[in-house]
Amino acid sequence: MLQINSGKLYPNGVRRTNELRGVLYSNLFLFRMDDGPIVTAAGRLQQADATGTPRPLIYEITEKFEDDAVRAAGVLISHTVQPYLRDFAAVVSFILRVTCTPDADLCARLLNGKRSLGVMTPPDKLVRRVFDKEIFFQQPDIDLLKSFTTDLIALERKSFLATMRAIRTYVTSMHRLKDDLELAYMLLVASIESLSQDFDAHKAQWSDYEQSKRQRIDKALANADGVTAKRVRTAILEGEHLALARRFREFVLAHLSDSDFQESGRNGSLGRLDLRDALKEAYGLRSRYVHSLRDLPHLLDTDLSYSESIHSGHSTFLTLEGLSRVARKVILEFVARRPKCETESYDYRLERYGIVSAELAPQYWIWRPDFLVKGKCRKVLSALLSQLAAFVLSKSPISDLHQVCAKIEGEFSRFRGDDRRACAAIYILFNCGLPLDQRRANYEKFHKLCAKALQNPSIEALCHHLILGSVPSWNADDQRDTLDSYFEKRNQKGGLRVPELLRRACC
Repeated sequence: MLQINSGKLYPNGVRRTNELRGVLYSNLFLFRMDDGPIVTAAGRLQQADATGTPRPLIYEITEKFEDDAVRAAGVLISHTVQPYLRDFAAVVSFILRVTCTPDADLCARLLNGKRSLGVMTPPDKLVRRVFDKEIFFQQPDIDLLKSFTTDLIALERKSFLATMRAIRTYVTSMHRLKDDLELAYMLLVASIESLSQDFDAHKAQWSDYEQSKRQRIDKALANADGVTAKRVRTAILEGEHLALARRFREFVLAHLSDSDFQESGRNGSLGRLDLRDALKEAYGLRSRYVHSLRDLPHLLDTDLSYSESIHSGHSTFLTLEGLSRVARKVILEFVARRPKCETESYDYRLERYGIVSAELAPQYWIWRPDFLVKGKCRKVLSALLSQLAAFVLSKSPISDLHQVCAKIEGEFSRFRGDDRRACAAIYILFNCGLPLDQRRANYEKFHKLCAKALQNPSIEALCHHLILGSVPSWNADDQRDTLDSYFEKRNQKGGLRVPELLRRACC
């Protein structure tokens, strides 16, 4: 929401504004109440109470809209301050390495310095600064917050969305330090991985595929011609996520400068080659947690005086302090490198706060013949089946599909496979529910053509026989195979969704 509110995505410019104000809670102490608020590209921040615990901060923002109608259909009066509060709190938490949240209770719990169930060490002993009782806001912090928010808002929309996902994940990981170190560690890895997956421009190579599987496939393709072998390998690569760990490591190292490895005063900092090994272990810890909930090495849950790495056995591990610093540096560098723009043509409407995208109920579209196109006919049949089920339960009306049936009559020969069977079922089921004098003029003739398309076992034919009360000519095994195939494929793209009433009847 912060970038949308900047107005850079508004093709007609800013036409209406609205002043909003909210409260954030933090361990930040601004001590500059007489100097006015800190003004950033994403809003204004000032101290509310210099003595409160946790310290309340006033956040103000000028909400901007591209429409100038105050009250009209489809026009939002305001998003309220909540979405801006949450986004700005995440940015402040990330960029300044502090605790900042709209939730006073959460802030107090994170800063109480106590251990929680299952975590041996308080979070302020695992990661520096974030959980300190008080952080004095100094001029370098102000400059960093201003410059970062300016660069963040200036990003292209795709890069901005990815950065905000990474920042929220990073901040969430800090919040989880209080009660779940494994989850916190995994989220830190995920905050970087989310960027590497979308922006590393990696092209999978056959050598990236797992060696044992690759060798078996190469052996099977030994007698195939070169073109066929290449097509098979390409098809396999397109369906696999390969070399994820290596891509993660290379992305991180590519976004760290030599100065990041040479910072003075950091305990246990790693060189580039040592960090490569530690990143490999970090990704392995993430995978073991995701797949089998494995614990972190016990040394990572101890007070290590903010050391950035530990050695356990023959492995080198990044501590939570070390991994959090690496993740923050990578995200900062990512923002610095990505292209910036003052304006951008982008349809942001469905990304506004409080906007929910949902499918229209069948009665609003099923009667339109333009929805009956290649690859979409099953969707129309699913909608008709839902209306028929609703009619059985509550006598709900069924939409008039005469125009749809007219299109089926004119273009039936062009449809193939699933589309052809779906069109046949639509035509028969709709017309059979009408009085004889309201059916299509050539229904009797066209019915035979549709019935022929539904002769063989299929879920469309099964629904057709169920609703009409007829008995298919297939045996019981064919019916069972048809049902098994339906349940296996119903959630795939282009799959048919049968309403629960009919699904239970079929079973």
